[in-house]
Amino acid sequence: MDGGLLQLIPYPNEVIRKDGWCKCWDHVQIQKEKRQGNPEGYCLDIQEDGIRLTGTPAGIFYGKQALRQLEDQFGGELPCMQITDAPRFSYRGFMLDSSRHFLQKEEIKRLLDAAALLKLNKFHWHLVDDQGWRIEIRKYPKLTEIGARRGRAVFTRIPEPEETHEFLTQDDIREIVAYAANRFIDVVPELEIPGHESALLAAYPEYSCEGTDPEEQRVQITGGIFKEILCAGNEKTVSFLKDILDEYMDLFPYSYLHLGGDEAVKAHWRSCPKCQRKMKELGLPDENALQQWLVRTMADYLEQKGRHAVVWNDVLRGEKLSPKVAVQVWLGDKDLIEEFTSRGGRIVQSTTDYCYLDYAYSDIDVKKLLSFDPVPDYLKDQEKQVWGMECPLWTERVTDLTRAAFQLFPRLPAMAENAWSRKPSGVDGGYCPDSKWYESFCRRYENVRRELDELGLKGAPEKYWNMTPEDAARERKELENLLDTPFLQRFRKEEEALLASEREVYGRF
Repeated sequence: MDGGLLQLIPYPNEVIRKDGWCKCWDHVQIQKEKRQGNPEGYCLDIQEDGIRLTGTPAGIFYGKQALRQLEDQFGGELPCMQITDAPRFSYRGFMLDSSRHFLQKEEIKRLLDAAALLKLNKFHWHLVDDQGWRIEIRKYPKLTEIGARRGRAVFTRIPEPEETHEFLTQDDIREIVAYAANRFIDVVPELEIPGHESALLAAYPEYSCEGTDPEEQRVQITGGIFKEILCAGNEKTVSFLKDILDEYMDLFPYSYLHLGGDEAVKAHWRSCPKCQRKMKELGLPDENALQQWLVRTMADYLEQKGRHAVVWNDVLRGEKLSPKVAVQVWLGDKDLIEEFTSRGGRIVQSTTDYCYLDYAYSDIDVKKLLSFDPVPDYLKDQEKQVWGMECPLWTERVTDLTRAAFQLFPRLPAMAENAWSRKPSGVDGGYCPDSKWYESFCRRYENVRRELDELGLKGAPEKYWNMTPEDAARERKELENLLDTPFLQRFRKEEEALLASEREVYGRF
C-alpha cells in the first residue's frame, strides 16, 4: 500500500491503516447516532467486506465527502482503514460579495458545491452595499427598482456594461438557501447598518441625514468608502430597518443574521440636527456610541424574534457590546476584542492579513494562509471564544466566476483545512511538522483540484501558491497598473482626504 498521506482535504483527525482492500462499494452501511462530543463528527470504517459510516446527519454528510475524495484517489478499491474525524471549529465559512459584481444563481450553486466538498458549513452572503442592492424586499420595491440599477462601473481598467440591473428575487433566495441546507451549509445574510448605504439611499433618500446633498444619493460605480449613512436620528429609520429584517428572517432560517457595521463614515451625523439631538437624548458621548446604539437596537429586535446578530468588529467601539452578539474580526481593535471575549463574546476570524481572498496572491499566498492560527496569542486563554474562520471574497476586482475561482482556489481549501484539522495527521499517527504541511497540502490538493475543474472552477496556477519576493513584487505591479485609471487616481485622493478627517475625530478609523 502507498505509504504517503491520503489525498484528503481537510485531513482527518485520526487515520488508522489496516491490511486489505475493500471492493464492496455497493455495501455502505450508514448508522445515524447522537454524538456526545462534536455534533459534526463521524467515523468511517472501511473493511474488506464493506464500509460502515456512523455519525450525526451532518457527520454522515462529511464522511461521504471523505469517501468521495478517497474514490477519486484509489478508484474502485479502497485500502482498509478507520477514520475518526471532527472539526476544530464549528464555524467554517466563506463570504461572497454580490453587490459589487453579481454572480448568477447557478454560479453560486457551484461555489456551494465546492464549499460542501471542503466541509465548510457557513455561507456569509454580502447582498447589499454602495454599489448595488441585490435582494428583493417586497415592502420596499424601490430597493431593487433603483438600488439594483447601476451605470457604467470603473472598478478597474476592465470595460464594464453601460448599465446593469441585477438582483435575486425572493424565490431565487429560497432556492439557494435550500440548496445550501441540503449540503449542511447555513446562509448568513448581511444587511449593512449604518454605513455603505448609497444604493439604499438612492432608492429611499428620506432615510438620509438632514442636509445631505441629493446629488450624492446614487448607486456608486466604483469601489471605496462613501459618506452615505442612515440617519440614526430619524424616528422612522428603526421601523424601516425592522421591516427589512422581517423579510430577511422569513427568507433565511439560520439563527444568525449579519448587521454589518464596518466603515461607517459619520461626517453627516456630526452635522445632522436629528442625529445630534438623538445623541443628547440618549446621553451618548460620541458618534461611535450612536452607531452602536442603532446596531444594538436592531440586534435586540433579532433577539426578540429568537435570532442573533453578527457584526464587524467596528461595532465594539462605544459601550460594551452584549456577548449575545457575535463579532467578525477583520481589522484592528485588539484590546476591545480581548475585553469582549473575556465577557463570553464569540468571534469569527477574518483578519485582512490572512483571510481576504480578494487580495492578490502576492499578499496572501497558500503557504501564508496555512500558517495562520485563528487563535492569536492574546486569546490563547480564551480559545473557546473563537467560533471559527471565514474567508471573504470582496468583488470590486472580481468581475465573473472565472476570476472568483482564481482567487478562491486553492486558498479556500487551505482555509478549510486550517479550520477543520489545523495540522494533517501523518501516516505514522503523529503530526506533520509545520515545515512539511504546505508540501503535504499541495500533494493532496491535486485530488480536490480535479473535482473543482469538473465544477468549472479553475483555480490559480501553482506558481502563485508560494510566491517568491520577486514574483510577489511583479504581481503587485501588474495589479497597480490594472487599477491605475485617471478616475480612480482622483477618487483615491478624495477617499484619503475623507478618511483623514475621520482619523482626526476618532484617532484611528
